[in-house]
Amino acid sequence: MSVVRRLVLAVLILSVGVIVAGCSSRGEPAFEQPTVSLTSFGLMPSDGRAPRFLIGLRLVNPNPTPLKVRGLSYTVELEGHRMLTGVTSRIAEVPPYAESEIELQSPIDLVSSVRLFNELVNAPGREALNYALNARLDVEGMLAPLRLLEDGELNFMQQDAVR
Repeated sequence: MSVVRRLVLAVLILSVGVIVAGCSSRGEPAFEQPTVSLTSFGLMPSDGRAPRFLIGLRLVNPNPTPLKVRGLSYTVELEGHRMLTGVTSRIAEVPPYAESEIELQSPIDLVSSVRLFNELVNAPGREALNYALNARLDVEGMLAPLRLLEDGELNFMQQDAVR
């Protein structure tokens, strides 16, 4: 094959590659990761069993397509101790550019709560606890689950305890 033919073939292959890459990038806009934030955290009225907490989450969809969440698993840590864990599949579809409020009920991990209590007894006068919310969202149409993290401080001296 002559040098000219090789050069023409190389330019042709390169042109096709550029066109294919251009067409594939003109499809759907880039997917932005949804956010999950902790909106409320409180103790539920006791029924004589282990204490249960009510956790409020806000799921924000910053995308032009609906977010169809098949399930959510979560953990909440206080001062590095895993206090609450749970799962739910009862999440409504989040419309495009919208948000959804989710309420979860979770029992407390008694062993971790005893460890945390022991730490708090040895450090009196604390006004706040650090928390970390780890959530894993299983979203329809995505191969891998979305992992989200929020951390902050629960302040006991404020009216609104979550900051």
